[in-house]
Amino acid sequence: MDSDQFLKDIQGKNVNFLIGSGASFGVVPTLWVESLNKSFEDLLTSRSFNEKQRRVLYFIWFELWIRKTKIVDFDCNNETHKQYKRFIQNLVKFLNNEGFDRPKRVNIFTSNYDTLFEMIFDELSKLNRLTYFNDGSRGFFKKYISTENYHLKISHSGMSDSFQREIPTINLLKIHGSVTWSNVNDEIEVSLENKAYDELCDLSDEIKKSIDEHNMCCLFSEEEELLDPPKYEESILYGKLDEQQLSKELTNISKNISDKIDSFYDRYKDFPVVNPTKEKFSDTVFQQHYYQLLRMLSFELEKQDSVLVVFGFSFADEHILEIVRRSIVNPKLKIYVIAFNSSAKVQIENKLGDLGGNIIDYLPSTLSPDGKEVLGNFNYLNSLFDGKMSK
Repeated sequence: MDSDQFLKDIQGKNVNFLIGSGASFGVVPTLWVESLNKSFEDLLTSRSFNEKQRRVLYFIWFELWIRKTKIVDFDCNNETHKQYKRFIQNLVKFLNNEGFDRPKRVNIFTSNYDTLFEMIFDELSKLNRLTYFNDGSRGFFKKYISTENYHLKISHSGMSDSFQREIPTINLLKIHGSVTWSNVNDEIEVSLENKAYDELCDLSDEIKKSIDEHNMCCLFSEEEELLDPPKYEESILYGKLDEQQLSKELTNISKNISDKIDSFYDRYKDFPVVNPTKEKFSDTVFQQHYYQLLRMLSFELEKQDSVLVVFGFSFADEHILEIVRRSIVNPKLKIYVIAFNSSAKVQIENKLGDLGGNIIDYLPSTLSPDGKEVLGNFNYLNSLFDGKMSK
């Protein structure tokens, strides 16, 4: 599908995006553990590991993923940052070209905890004063999230109130939580100064310090060294560590520093993110917000002339998967699934099943001029909006 056809197909429609961890690859790793040929979700839910080992896995999960998700400064040399910026710029341009017969609004539903979208919103807000970037929060010194804040229509009337023109709105709905969220008096506060995140970083640092001290002692004894945290990504995600070796490493860490692992886990349990497991939020406030956002996704897909663009999302969340599968009852819905490669396409097809008719288009749908597979990466998504395939 070329850019002109795609834009023609979504013009004048209720456009929604479902964005997963694949979008942030290059800043935050995906959940796929290459060395074991399975996802980190499979590890956390595996019966091969006991409770003590699983607690160590949560520490590793925090170090490899969550700790990397608090991103504040735009890096013009980072390709992922540039693609995020290009994407939002494309959405602003798209909305500015839309008519006034329906809301000039797009919704971005994302399972990512990171602050890449917020960072880009901040970066572009100075240049796009007549675009409303909405994360669902309200407040000044303290900001609190409510789903009611997404149902807004913002207009610009000029200094003399001689006209009234709706300005584009880009809604950001973080279904799986965020590193900027915390529970304050049963409300979700949004702040970069997140006490819970900072406490987890401190507790994680204590664990790493204990591992270093243990390994130093091993130089003068016959004790076995523990796997060094700076090598987690290399060893676990991309190395040759098999599941039996990983199990042994988890046991060794738990046995030697169980008190610090337990302290970390006890604090982590209340952190406002959906873990890559079947479990959702342990906190009732976040649990309620999660289901409110799911209802919003379901409601948006039920609207007439709705479009859902799926990118970087594996449909591991069974609630979201079921909502999309049920959306077939809307004959006016169109879904575009951008799969990274043919293997990812097969996996998503198996999860979604046969929804019937022409409700889903899997993209990219063609080969490159030299006969090679076109990858459904962030550059491809942006090319559908701007028609430019950068090298």
